[in-house]
Amino acid sequence: MQGGPKEPKLQGASLRLAQWLRQPAHLVEAVVLLGVFAASTVIRIHFAAFLDPFEDGYQNWWISANLVQTGQYWDRHSMMTQGNWLPLYHFFAAAVLEMGGLQSMDALKDANIALSGLTALAVFLVSRERGRTIALAATGFFSFNFIDIVVSGWATAETLASLLVLVGYAMLFQTTRLTTNRIWIGSAAFALAVMTRYEAWLIVCLMTIYVVLIGSVRPRRPLLLALLPAIVLMVGYFVYSSQWGFLPSIVIRQTSTDIQYQLSVGTQPTPTTLLTRWWTGYASFFPLVLLLGGVYAVWTVKRDFGAWIVLSLWAFIVLYTVVQFGNPSYRYVVISVPFLSIFGAVGLVDALRALRGPRRFGFRSAQQTTAIACFALVLVGLTLLPSSAAFWGPGFPASVAMEPLERAGIYTSTLPLPAGKILISESPIAAYFSGYPPDRILGSRWLPDNRSQALTFLKTNVGYVIYMGVPYYRLRSLFPELQNGTSTPDFALLFDAGGIQAGTHAIFVFRVMP
Repeated sequence: MQGGPKEPKLQGASLRLAQWLRQPAHLVEAVVLLGVFAASTVIRIHFAAFLDPFEDGYQNWWISANLVQTGQYWDRHSMMTQGNWLPLYHFFAAAVLEMGGLQSMDALKDANIALSGLTALAVFLVSRERGRTIALAATGFFSFNFIDIVVSGWATAETLASLLVLVGYAMLFQTTRLTTNRIWIGSAAFALAVMTRYEAWLIVCLMTIYVVLIGSVRPRRPLLLALLPAIVLMVGYFVYSSQWGFLPSIVIRQTSTDIQYQLSVGTQPTPTTLLTRWWTGYASFFPLVLLLGGVYAVWTVKRDFGAWIVLSLWAFIVLYTVVQFGNPSYRYVVISVPFLSIFGAVGLVDALRALRGPRRFGFRSAQQTTAIACFALVLVGLTLLPSSAAFWGPGFPASVAMEPLERAGIYTSTLPLPAGKILISESPIAAYFSGYPPDRILGSRWLPDNRSQALTFLKTNVGYVIYMGVPYYRLRSLFPELQNGTSTPDFALLFDAGGIQAGTHAIFVFRVMP
């Protein structure tokens, strides 16, 4: 077999890399960067091993695993594929499961950790043109940010959306010359992003306004053309989802379901209380980076669209909570973390420049590079690492409420599923740990909304039921006697997973009697 012209090119690239690494400053830069990647990956893997504090990741597994097994794209649990959740992550996760195994939640988490690593690399490349000091600091700020550490260890869509939005931003705004390749890559990134998370819809809409109103920053026509595919996909999905209703109403109805119930029984905290808790936690995770990055975002709002992304996501969280469409979550602002990391590094260096006066702030020797890199890493350790250290051993307090669901699934895995029968599970976590094929598990939301019809369906098609005593869930609404945790003529109690004892909802496993 002939080597052809590729071998000299590879040899030339290897030679250039070796020459680059022979320079002490570059070698230090590479060592620090690899150290940041390695340490932050270990931390992410550690936290990913904890049980999730909510069920969305396992519901994503259920959707994607069913897609792999049956070729059908629908949510067997609670209809979230009918407008509530966008499809791209589920197809990405299906590809991961195809390679990693159908029952492998670890494969999904590892894939998201890899995506977070790519985002860290993108942060480094985006900020490298500002200097190695800023690039290393920004990469460290992002890599050790507790919000991204935790979120990247869940099988949810935010990590993929963050990478796509950052790549799109970098291609279209972090350059002095918009080339055709950059426009194509940026356009593709935003088109994929709007099929991943609705936050990307907000960003694309704001970007369109930004380009039109502040056209002097970048040429309007190529930027608008780059956004056109994303806009077409948004409009297309809006029309497609109309078969289930008006898209905003679909999303709001789902996100506000629990809040409306809590309001009806008088247990919902006020928006002020929720936002105070949220902002207190948010600021505690990366106080100095948030301060520097936030100030820099406000300062550059007229000339850097990244500032619009950060500020708009903050405004969204406040409005979303005040109008009681849902409770605030750090997941909803994780897209802002790479931008705040870059802005925080730039703000830090600008502050140091101001302290040094008009003299140019440059680090050209290996010793100076090492010094500033160490300074940035110490800063990261002081402001970011305490959050990871605080949760290192005990994990997430909210995960305690999920443990009865895990126990219910593990118990159910010991029960052979009768031929021709399925499992009804009101919990995606329990469904996953049952080990049953995803197409032989169904959520109770798909049961007929009539007791006699639902009972007929259960006796005909269902072997076991994993009951979750949420007041507005279908099984409790149709069969309130199950909440007592005792056998009935139609249901034999097999296992109490200890939900009530754990301070959460009743979690029981029943056999459906013939």
